[in-house]
Amino acid sequence: MSVINTPRHDGADKHAANCAAHEHAVSNTAAFDDAPFQTAAAPANDLVSVMKLHVAERPDQLAVRFLVDGDTDAHELTYAALDARARRLAAVLRQHGAPNDRVLLMLPSGLDYVVSFFACQYAGMIAVPAYPAEALQSGHIERLRRMSGDCMARLAVVERASQASLAALNHEPGLNGATLVSPDESSDDGFCIERAEPDAIAFLQYTSGSTASPKGVIVSHANLCANVSAMSRGMGCRAGDRMFSWLPLYHDMGLIGSVLMPVLCGFQVTLISPLHFLERPARWLAGIARERATVTGGPDFAYRLCTDRVRDAQLAGLDLSSLRVAFCGSEPIRQTTLDGFATRFSAHGLDPRAMYACYGLAEATLFLTGVEVGTGSPETRFSASALAQPSPIARAVASNNESNDDSKAVVGCGVTAFGHELAIVDARTGERLPERHVGEIWCGGPSITHGYWQNPEATAAVFLDDAPGFRGRWLRTGDLGFVDGGQLFFCGRRKDMIVLRGENVYPQDLETMLADRVEWLRRGRITAFPVEAADGAEAIGVAAEVPRGRARQVSPETIFDAIAAALGDAFQYEAALILLLEPGDLPRTSSGKLQRSACVAAWQSGALVPFAVRDARFAPTQGAAMGALTSNTKDGALTPTAQVIARVWSEVLDVPTPCASDDFFALGGRSLLAAKVASRLRAQFGREVPVGLLFSRPKLCVLADALDKRWVVPSHDASTVVALTRRAEGERGEAPLSLPQERLWVLWQLDPDSPAYNISAALAMSGPLDGDAVQSALDALVHRHEMLRTRFDDSGDAPRQLIAPVEDLAAVRNAWHWETVDARNLTDDAFNAQLRRLAREPFDLTRGPLFRATLFIRDDERHVLHFVMHHIVADGWSINVLLRDFAACYRAARQGAEHALNAPLALPPLAIQYADYAAWQRERFAIDGSAQLGAQLDYWRGRLAGYDALLDLPTVHERGRPYEPRAARVGAHIPAALASRLESLARAENATLFMVLLAAFAALLSRYSGAQDVAIAVPVAGRDRLETEPLIGFFVNTLAIRASVKGAKPFATLLREVRDDSIDAQANADVPFERVVAALHSGRRAGGSPLAQIKFVLHDEFDTALDLDGVHCALIDADASDARFELALDVLREGDHGLRCVFAYAAELYDDAFVAQFAWHYVSLLKQIADTPRCAIGELPLDDEEAANSASPVAGAYAF
Repeated sequence: MSVINTPRHDGADKHAANCAAHEHAVSNTAAFDDAPFQTAAAPANDLVSVMKLHVAERPDQLAVRFLVDGDTDAHELTYAALDARARRLAAVLRQHGAPNDRVLLMLPSGLDYVVSFFACQYAGMIAVPAYPAEALQSGHIERLRRMSGDCMARLAVVERASQASLAALNHEPGLNGATLVSPDESSDDGFCIERAEPDAIAFLQYTSGSTASPKGVIVSHANLCANVSAMSRGMGCRAGDRMFSWLPLYHDMGLIGSVLMPVLCGFQVTLISPLHFLERPARWLAGIARERATVTGGPDFAYRLCTDRVRDAQLAGLDLSSLRVAFCGSEPIRQTTLDGFATRFSAHGLDPRAMYACYGLAEATLFLTGVEVGTGSPETRFSASALAQPSPIARAVASNNESNDDSKAVVGCGVTAFGHELAIVDARTGERLPERHVGEIWCGGPSITHGYWQNPEATAAVFLDDAPGFRGRWLRTGDLGFVDGGQLFFCGRRKDMIVLRGENVYPQDLETMLADRVEWLRRGRITAFPVEAADGAEAIGVAAEVPRGRARQVSPETIFDAIAAALGDAFQYEAALILLLEPGDLPRTSSGKLQRSACVAAWQSGALVPFAVRDARFAPTQGAAMGALTSNTKDGALTPTAQVIARVWSEVLDVPTPCASDDFFALGGRSLLAAKVASRLRAQFGREVPVGLLFSRPKLCVLADALDKRWVVPSHDASTVVALTRRAEGERGEAPLSLPQERLWVLWQLDPDSPAYNISAALAMSGPLDGDAVQSALDALVHRHEMLRTRFDDSGDAPRQLIAPVEDLAAVRNAWHWETVDARNLTDDAFNAQLRRLAREPFDLTRGPLFRATLFIRDDERHVLHFVMHHIVADGWSINVLLRDFAACYRAARQGAEHALNAPLALPPLAIQYADYAAWQRERFAIDGSAQLGAQLDYWRGRLAGYDALLDLPTVHERGRPYEPRAARVGAHIPAALASRLESLARAENATLFMVLLAAFAALLSRYSGAQDVAIAVPVAGRDRLETEPLIGFFVNTLAIRASVKGAKPFATLLREVRDDSIDAQANADVPFERVVAALHSGRRAGGSPLAQIKFVLHDEFDTALDLDGVHCALIDADASDARFELALDVLREGDHGLRCVFAYAAELYDDAFVAQFAWHYVSLLKQIADTPRCAIGELPLDDEEAANSASPVAGAYAF
């Protein structure tokens, strides 16, 4: 065993003297011996020793629980189990590093985080809490770069699933190649230092300031022990308490206040993910009630979120009577927040006296002051005019304590923690101020940290040693406040103060007033800050987020005028600068606090892009117009590779032989046709041709050159095509499931009675139909396609497909269902109901049949042929194959053959069957999984890391609970003229119609939800092999296309980004969607789909021009599918008739009128985009009457 003596940094020696100056405080607090409970052993001033005491005294007591699903799925650790896991991981850390090395903790909240933190302490290393790896977006990556570069991290603890994407970042500037360690790694021997010196560094808490200069606060073991003791004493914690928390563990309030305090003090804590809380705030309250928690806490916004967003229906049976302390801190506390929360939930057992306002900061470890337990946070009012002056503050005196024009409510943050000191100081002179004088808050005591890591200048600026009139080490907090009756009242940050005409103006006062008076602004998303006016004087600036719905209803001028009027009426002030922002744009710290002082700098640098600005200081300038760039390329002789490409393009696109400079998409190419081109080029060249290459290099000569260069340099994806051939005769009776089939197999097992994955088609036929030929044709169809005579079995080690052999006619006949129904007497409504009923009948995948066909006789000249299949045996492409092959078989039967099977069919034989493809795919993954497919999986990890799949669209029912997946549908029409203009726009931007429609869909979802980060599920055909095109089977894969949508961004810019992302996604489309979901740990919500709840598809025209010997055919709507996604937009090409849009939605979630309006607005937005594609997205109007009239939503649509 060893004792770690950490070198002192920037004043650590004086810090030790400061601790001696507070000797009485330390002796009474650091060892918890004055706390309401105590260990039997001697006091300890380091985390390692305290944990050893707990393991010895209470090894089997639960220490930490984590609810994986945010509700009831609990994973638990006793003190002994926590100790054992921490020791095993500590041994791994020491194998890769040395004492005092810095270790980044890049994990989501949960048991792994707690284990990893204590493993660092056991290893004598310095923990550095950071963002979870999956949350790394561009801003987070920049912050990580700064943090890692500052602390020179040697190791990083990261989940295995995130290590590949993080490893790529290790080579970025500022990242020093930290060794990645998984939290589940362990050594059988285990490791733990004997103890840590009190002044040894436990962790670095990087301040939540701007990414430009994060500072690492040095927190020692003694700091933590003293602060935990002070906090537990201040909150009256005792044995038997239970903590419930959602706070992120990379933030000090979550790590220290919600984990270290209960664990070190010996009582249980239950954690949930912050994402689960934000997804459904009622989870916090439900968890408190279910766990009978006595202590919880969070910042002001969390209490406000519960008051505003938790619905009454979610409170049924809720009992909050166990809660004794609900602490509130980390950001300015509003009296209205505390009162509103207490009032709203007192009817459900909450004691208003449990509300516990407190104050602290990272430089003081965490906790500094808190109210007296059990007193609540009663309103205290002071003279508003006096607060603006340096003179003593006069308490507002009203006989009934009512508010008046000169009174202001200020939240009391309680008294100084035991063993600590606090003073209000004149920042200019350094002199102490008496009570009821506003000044800078200074504090001293054993919780005051060692300073900032490797930053002596910043340390010297705020950590003062033996300043005149102050003994020992004191901290200048930079906060303003005053003391009244021994209680601290917080007024704000010094740097945020606005001084007008010699008076102090507190930004939070302006923000609260604007939230109350200007209805167009997002509550809690308003900042006021000082700016310099044209004459050099200080003036008011305001930045505010505007909800998407509000931005559609009013003009920016209306909002500007409302803000100006409110400021003038309430304070007689004017705003010199107003910035209106999209939701989520205001600068915020890592813990979610708004950064007032960062607004102007971010706006001036271009990092903050408002959708509207009123700057009364200077005259506006007009931006320069953008010119168009054109280029001309002369055609030259086609190379051999280009000649092959030209022939394939001509065949697939049905155009004359193209020339070298022709563009695939300008000639009419689109996504499905690109897949056909890629498969044919593979067959011609015998080499891999990624379909994404066609998107990134659409010009014929450029594509040819790229392929030539790709094949000159050996690489994985330039290798010879792996043969896809028919399996041996003896292997054809059964086959493994393909990877897409595996997903549906699991979903079916979870709910075998669900019709969600039924697909159907109804073919209306008018004319002299031959019923016997129909049955013969269907018999031939089943013989031709193995999937129509397949069932599934899981009696072995893995599920498998069982295929009825064609030689066994009885088995083949029993493998599918056929019947004829006389429907002549049914009304149209009754007939449609019959179609819907048949389409919704569930399938038994283990027994079959999985293909059902019914011929309805409406009269002698009218028939309807209805098909239903389970998605596991067919996809949307298969519908076209089925219809085409059925027509050919029908004609053969009509030619007089006794049975269509024996007739010469006008269909080429199938080279392979779907079972051959499934076996080939399995083999390919086994061979290539660690190379090309592994690289593709890394792409998806990086592209989708940190995405919160839940878009906040207005629902009529609670989203979190399970719901019946019943789908309703609304249709809309895009006229041919508008569709043609959108095609032209696509060509101008080197994009496709699909990309234009998808980008518009993302923009509209953003407008409705307020989200700037939107992911949409996009199914792709998955038939990149020529042999797969004529097959019936389930090939489709799903890609999640992620779009960054900001109101100030021109649509053309968004389109280019969606184009690039779509191309990249296509290039990485080999990885099955289920593998991506697993890699990202993205679970399926109740009733929902993983990763994205919204789907978009652009379909090619269904081939309904069938030759049935004089019988006219039309595809009709069976309106039967269930909602696999919350909202899905299917767009169908209708030739000269334009595009038909079908919005399918979960009827349990969305109101019909809402979806009808959404459909209306979609067509309206497309018209505006066609008119002004370079207009900012947020400025595109949605209420165009002409577009609305052309897209009047109607119920019903084609079945897909």
